[in-house]
Amino acid sequence: MALACFLTPHAKAQDFSSPYATPPQYNDSNIAPSEEKTAPENIATDIIAPLQPDDETATTDTPQPVSRIEAIYSRRAGEDLQQFGYDLFSQNTDGQTQENQKAMPIGAVQDDFVLNVGDTLRITFTGQHSETLDAKIDTQGMLLIPDMMPVAAVGLTIRQLRERLQDEAQETHNTQIHVSLASVQQIGVLLIGRVKQPGRYNLTVFNTVIDALEHAGGVRKDGSLRDIKLVRAGRSTIIDLYTLLNGNTPAADLRLRDGDRLIVPPLGHTLAVAGAVKQPGIFELPTAPTASFSRNNATDKHSLNQLLGIAGGILQEGNNRFLRLSLQTDGRETTEEISNRTLPLFGDGDILLIEHGQEKRENMIEVIGATPQAGLHDESQAKTLTRLFPSETTIQNNTYPLLGIIERHDPEQITTRFISFPIRSVLKKQYNLSLHSEDKIYIFKKQDISKEFQDITNDTDRQQNTKNNATIPPEILSFMKEQTIAIRGGVRTPGTYPIAEGNTLENIIAVAGGLSQDADKSRIEITSTHNPQNEQDDFSTRSRRTIYDLNKTDPATIPVHIGDAVRINLQSRQIEEKTVFISGEVKSPGRYEILAGDHLSTLLARAGGLSAQAYPAGTIFSRESERRAEETRFRNAAKDLERSLAAAMQNDKKAPNTEQIEMVRGLASELSTVQAVGRITVESNPAILSEHPELDILLEPGDKIYIPKRPLTVRVSGEVLSPASLQFRKGKDPLDYIDEAGGFTFHADKGRSFVLFPDGSAQPLKVSPWNHTPIFIPPGSTIVVPRDPKPFDFIERARDFTQILSNLAVTSIFIDDLRN
Repeated sequence: MALACFLTPHAKAQDFSSPYATPPQYNDSNIAPSEEKTAPENIATDIIAPLQPDDETATTDTPQPVSRIEAIYSRRAGEDLQQFGYDLFSQNTDGQTQENQKAMPIGAVQDDFVLNVGDTLRITFTGQHSETLDAKIDTQGMLLIPDMMPVAAVGLTIRQLRERLQDEAQETHNTQIHVSLASVQQIGVLLIGRVKQPGRYNLTVFNTVIDALEHAGGVRKDGSLRDIKLVRAGRSTIIDLYTLLNGNTPAADLRLRDGDRLIVPPLGHTLAVAGAVKQPGIFELPTAPTASFSRNNATDKHSLNQLLGIAGGILQEGNNRFLRLSLQTDGRETTEEISNRTLPLFGDGDILLIEHGQEKRENMIEVIGATPQAGLHDESQAKTLTRLFPSETTIQNNTYPLLGIIERHDPEQITTRFISFPIRSVLKKQYNLSLHSEDKIYIFKKQDISKEFQDITNDTDRQQNTKNNATIPPEILSFMKEQTIAIRGGVRTPGTYPIAEGNTLENIIAVAGGLSQDADKSRIEITSTHNPQNEQDDFSTRSRRTIYDLNKTDPATIPVHIGDAVRINLQSRQIEEKTVFISGEVKSPGRYEILAGDHLSTLLARAGGLSAQAYPAGTIFSRESERRAEETRFRNAAKDLERSLAAAMQNDKKAPNTEQIEMVRGLASELSTVQAVGRITVESNPAILSEHPELDILLEPGDKIYIPKRPLTVRVSGEVLSPASLQFRKGKDPLDYIDEAGGFTFHADKGRSFVLFPDGSAQPLKVSPWNHTPIFIPPGSTIVVPRDPKPFDFIERARDFTQILSNLAVTSIFIDDLRN
């Protein structure tokens, strides 16, 4: 434990002589008796019994819990407080042996050590006679060494004994004698009272009072550190461990003698020091120098300075308030502010609470944010913005240049107000402002502005973004949102930006990333609420000014104001991707640029014409607008299915079973993910197009044309047992092809079967036994047998499933053709 922390310069400068007087200096040979002499037998009968430990704190197996007095003072003071000095015994001795406790401090024995009965000396002869032996002082106090006269050793120091033996050795020629202490006598010491492990301990004469207390596990927190009694030969001496802890009287840690008794009485009067001090805690009050062991005569009152001394002094000078918390006899606690530091006011149960007020900074300016100037500045050296930011080296590359904010205290309104300024104009010496003491200047990063002012249309997303990226204080951000300008159109990063008065059109265009490639510099509009001609006008009145040629007008000369909206028009795109894609049986498939008025026949001619195997009747012509419309219909149908299923599941009378639910969900999933084709039925035979130009379709950007090979099969798909592509024969009718595909399945809707011709057109089929009507099926056609919608009868709109299922089947067929 560092004891020097209680000897602060502040504490040394005070007078603590009255209640904290240093007790008389003791040594182990001269113990000053107190006025009261207590015989050992009286101690055993009068004192030992009431000082036996209770069950709550007598164990050292676990860390000592918070004491009751600590809990009481901590609750009253509003902070955790610990009793001072008891951590001196925080290291218990459970893991140490008695031999370690009794071990002689080798190297620490000096020549002035006084010998006694039981001490063992190591005698070493060198020279003509060489020998080493151990000799013990007997009960008669004599040291017996072979071939030498007995020596009365008790009471001699090691030096005196060595000199006497050397005189005896002079009679022996060329022989020297060396004497050292081999072991010392053991002593018995009794520890009773408020120690963790009271009892009798075998120690050595080298052990001290602290050694004995540590061997007994230390003083319990309900025991006194100021009034420990050492009883020796019927005389008692009071030991105040505070003097040792404060470094005032190290000699208070006395060496022990055989038969010594240490008595630790209950804890005496206490008070606490809390708050802004170096060593807050609970301190035991000293007893008066003439106090008897009855402990009823504790020093009454103590001054503020004395308490600050034992608590190490206040943390820092300044606006400190000293409060005395006292308990009255009726249980009420009173608070009194103390101004006189020398008046004795504090007694048993009082708390000294030091409240440190907030420092008031004066004659300084604080800069916060993206600048090397961040930190505190002397007001006399930074009286204006231009002196604080004299050049561009005082900002960083990521500094937002259109706005800085000064936070200033308004003494008249006793509030805070914000002042904006244009950073770039300050650096160019085009704008300046005087600064006041205690001003705070905020400089922002471009990234922070982008996070807070990015275009978020969803209010929930905006709130979440602000919460996750709260880099700007809320009150500053609120002020910034009142000072914005909007720029739209031909800039690379259009949006809303916070600005200060003093910026120009050039500044706002630069922050928005500069003009885009298609910006129209011949017409720029600025819509403004700023009206410098008549400040009495309604602020909501807006005006518009137009800059017609930015090449002739310097944007640095055009001021912009808070609330303005700048629009930079876009030129018509000179180059726009207008292509179509043709694949399949043409001589030069690929992507082709088109012009307004290009027809399909023109594209076929540019692609080298059709190949010999081309089958123009089966051309698949896909258009982007039709693809989007078709996908929208599929997605809407999927949502209708999910809603209808949810409603049907709420119907207790006609609720669907598990199989029906899975069927509907599977169909809805397919409709949600199917890729649309957007096919348009067209004529692609060049010979026919030349004779009938009205059939020649105009091309649009994004069109895709696929011309297949001439087929020799007819495909049967849908609800047949074995869907397949079957060989075309001129005499076959639809029912023949269906029979070759295995016939209808159980779920087939025979009455709604249809044929899909190669050009994409369709025609219903009559294939039931009672209304069979054969028709010619050309090669490349597909016979489709749709699924019976009866399993979906539990849904109100089940009649729509026939069209949905048919459209889905047709789309799947076209996708397969394109994939193949």
